[in-house]
Amino acid sequence: MPRVDTKRRLPVLNAPANGEDDAPTRPPWQWVGFGTLAIFAAWLPLAFAAAWLASRLDADGSSHVTSVVILGAGLGLAALAGGFLVGRWGAPGVGVREAALAGLATALIASALAFGAPGAVWGALTTVLVAVPFAALGGRLGVVRRRRSA
Repeated sequence: MPRVDTKRRLPVLNAPANGEDDAPTRPPWQWVGFGTLAIFAAWLPLAFAAAWLASRLDADGSSHVTSVVILGAGLGLAALAGGFLVGRWGAPGVGVREAALAGLATALIASALAFGAPGAVWGALTTVLVAVPFAALGGRLGVVRRRRSA
C-alpha cells in the first residue's frame, strides 16, 4: 500500500491561486450578533421545557424560588452554548468579551420585550446577572477549545 506524505485537497471554486486563505475575517461586532442569535435559538426550547417543569412543580406546591432557578438554568445553559460558539469559532481576537456582550445583548433584548410585565425590573436584573457570566464562561471555554485544536 503506497504511503501518502502530503494532504491532497479538493479544488474549491474561486480559491486563491497561491493556496492561502485570503477570505476577510468578520469584525468582532458581527460575532456578538451571531452569539446573541445562538443564545436565543438555544433558549427557546430550553425555556419551554423549563416552564413546563416549573409549572409541574408549582402544581405540587413547591416554592416560586425553585421555578425561578429552573427558568434561570435554561437561560444559563443557552448563554453558555452561545458564548462557546463565539469563543470557539470566532475570528482571531474574538473571545470572552464578545461572548459576554452577546449575553448582555440577549438580556437587554429579552428585557425590552418583557417591559411592562409585572416584575419586569427584577426579571431584567436577573436576566443580566445570569446571561452575561454564563456567556463569558462559554466564551472562555470556546477559546480554550480553539487553542487546543489549533
